[in-house]
Amino acid sequence: MKVIILLAGYGTRMRPHTWSRPKALMKVAGNTTIGHLLDLMEAITTEEVIFVVGYRGQQIREWIESNYPHLDTHWVIQEKALGQAHAVYLCKEYLAQDSEVVVAFGDGVVKGDYAQFPVIAGDEADAVLTINEVEDPRPFGIVKVGDDGFVTEFEEKPDSMEHKNAAVGINWFRSSKRLLCALETMLREERMTKGEYFMADAYQVMLEEGAKMRTLAVDYWLDAGKPNHILETNAKLLALGNGVSEDALERGYGEGFTVIPPVFIHESAEIDSSVIGPYVHIDANVKISNAVIRNSIIDPDAEVSDIILADALIGEQAFVKGRATGMFVGDKSTIDLS
Repeated sequence: MKVIILLAGYGTRMRPHTWSRPKALMKVAGNTTIGHLLDLMEAITTEEVIFVVGYRGQQIREWIESNYPHLDTHWVIQEKALGQAHAVYLCKEYLAQDSEVVVAFGDGVVKGDYAQFPVIAGDEADAVLTINEVEDPRPFGIVKVGDDGFVTEFEEKPDSMEHKNAAVGINWFRSSKRLLCALETMLREERMTKGEYFMADAYQVMLEEGAKMRTLAVDYWLDAGKPNHILETNAKLLALGNGVSEDALERGYGEGFTVIPPVFIHESAEIDSSVIGPYVHIDANVKISNAVIRNSIIDPDAEVSDIILADALIGEQAFVKGRATGMFVGDKSTIDLS
């Protein structure tokens, strides 16, 4: 089984952080977002893994080859941002060698039982698509399923609340050659949405050509595309035990700071006279003193002192310093420093 992971986006919603690094390398809960995804997909990344990169792709390649050297990787560059389906089509030399293939969007952290793809497909289905039930389907691409359990239609950003199975973006195909043919048809007919080629249109081509598709519900689907979303993802992963520093409380007792779990604290971080947590990621060589930090991510080599931080993303080598405030507050007084 081959796996294609799409990582060519610019990450514009994560600026200013993505001016200097790709979105896939944003830190969260003791790892990067792509690192978490690769860990969760470990059962199906035992053969070829093809990464499609674009903006700052060399950084992604260096990081993955350093941290996941056991993967049999290939690298494809998408120079023009023409959409997901175009990115997959650029992998045509690997798709032409017929095999099972998984196509995964690399902009989230998704846990699912991916080893079950062929089992769910059985002898009938040509593809299995991951889904996640959402409260409001209108911002998403929706997968409609018939009474027989097979996919009947795709709808991008529906107006109604009737169908709530959102397409997650990690999908299995029995035949890579059949997927490639659908992509070629879509490109030839220029089936585009807002100037881009979307995979949903390729799936629709396959349905029109008689392909049968089933669905697999995932355990969780965490977005990492916006600052507030990446903080939510950090908190949820830490709450689930992913990336948690088991020795954080012990370190705090020994080094003079207080920990409110769950947190990730890199072994090289230096912390003094501070309160850390809950839901905090502190990366390598960070220095923190006289601070209170919760629900935040502090990237490598940053320095934070004399400040209270909440819901903060502090970039690499950033310097953040506040000031202590002394005051005498009389009876029945109100002080609002917000």
